[in-house]
Amino acid sequence: MTGPKEPPCRIMVMASGFGSNFQALIDATSTGQLPNSRIISLIVNRKNAHATVRADKAGIPWEYFNLISNGFLQKGEKDEQKVAESRRKYDAALAAKILSAEETPELIILAGWMYVFSTAFLEPLDKAGVRIINIHPALPREFDGTNAIERAFDEFKAGRLTRTGIMAHYVIDEVDRGTPILVKEIEWKGEELEELKERIHVHEHELIVKAAAKVVEEILKARGNVTPESQNP
Repeated sequence: MTGPKEPPCRIMVMASGFGSNFQALIDATSTGQLPNSRIISLIVNRKNAHATVRADKAGIPWEYFNLISNGFLQKGEKDEQKVAESRRKYDAALAAKILSAEETPELIILAGWMYVFSTAFLEPLDKAGVRIINIHPALPREFDGTNAIERAFDEFKAGRLTRTGIMAHYVIDEVDRGTPILVKEIEWKGEELEELKERIHVHEHELIVKAAAKVVEEILKARGNVTPESQNP
């Protein structure tokens, strides 16, 4: 059980773009919708990610760490074996960077992180007990990967579907196939693609906060089974 003086859960967010889901998490920590939590840092993999502006405004430290800019992969490289090895090295280096930081996360939230991790990233963090979750704009086992909303919209227009959804799920090495944490079905109301995207994103902001709160609660409860020496102060 957690007491009133339980230190807040340490959360790292990873984002690639505008950062609206990141902002939802920032707001939720300040309003109490995401209780007993603290966002300790942000990592971005795109230089001009607007999420960094949000981090600056909230006083959250951030770092840019990129596959090409940080020298892991040569721009324009087409050799599949070289690309795969470069990605593996990048993933391993990023995991090592996170785990060697002065303050390590207990939970990593991928909030619009446009990059697929390999086991070189996932395994070290799993061994360290760090949970990793993601938000995806589709229902489980539907429209995995990129352009999920666009692909669902094509199905709507073709008359094959009338609903899609969103889910928060744990991250594994199969894209968008990790165990769902929370799922929400969303009906198509006949709107055009951009309106649909906007409506889905609003639901995403709500779901990512609720899923994070659920996982944080589990992490705090599990702390009682962890020795003090293995936790950061």
